Amino acid sequence: MEWSDWFRTRPVARGVWLVAEPGHVNSWLVEGADRAVLVDSGLGMVPIRPVVEALTDRPVDVVHTHAHVDHVGGDAEFERVAIHPAGAATLRAGTDPAERRRYLAYARRLLDAAPAYRALDAEFFHLLSADADPRPLPDGVDGTWAPGPAPEPDPLVDGDVVDLGGRALRVLHTPGHTPDSLCFLDEHAGLLFAGDTVNTGPIYAQAPEADLDAFAASTARLAALADDVHLVLMCHFGRGVAEGAYLRDVADAFAALRAGEVVLRPARDCDDDPVREAVFDACSIYLSS
Repeated sequence: MEWSDWFRTRPVARGVWLVAEPGHVNSWLVEGADRAVLVDSGLGMVPIRPVVEALTDRPVDVVHTHAHVDHVGGDAEFERVAIHPAGAATLRAGTDPAERRRYLAYARRLLDAAPAYRALDAEFFHLLSADADPRPLPDGVDGTWAPGPAPEPDPLVDGDVVDLGGRALRVLHTPGHTPDSLCFLDEHAGLLFAGDTVNTGPIYAQAPEADLDAFAASTARLAALADDVHLVLMCHFGRGVAEGAYLRDVADAFAALRAGEVVLRPARDCDDDPVREAVFDACSIYLSS
């Protein structure tokens, strides 16, 4: 499969590109004067480095928002990767074949549902864009999707600065979705790369490694930055870009959840596991069942 048949790219801000695997996950390429970073390396089903090299001539390293399989699959294509120390062991261990099988089952359910959704959207809603419209899986993906080992990761901790030359990303440790979750803030441009700490679909707080109290604290921390954030750049679902004020919506949702001011309904996550879902106007939050 050609990379252009799998990835969707477009510029979002000066020196910033969306690198989407539509319907699955977004990575973000950020370019400075001297070098660039890829915020997460995607699933690894199709090589991502050729995509990056078509967009920038700067040397590119990877910085991770966390170590989940859909964010680290392309690491073996790069010489340097960095992650919070709490995610280093997971990165070194590599991806679990059983986890990949579960994800492929989800991807096929997604593709089965897509034609009906496209038809309804075209007739009534007009929300689906090329950023999120899922593409067919690569041929033979069950046998070929086996991401190689990541390079030994460099550590990233809260307060670190990733200097790209004329552009800097400040590292924010935002545990909750996972203990190693990071966001990256371009203070000058007002851009927040939010990982899975903020999303416009369901926000995943149901896994064993999730911590609801930490999640609420992290989203409150991000909400305090809302007035200085122009765009929030996210990793999943159909609306991958939001205004800074959305950070307050997410923090308010977690605060209401912690206060018990929500009604939970049954749902299923991307592993087809049963969860409880707290639904708000702007987003929803998955909890363990």
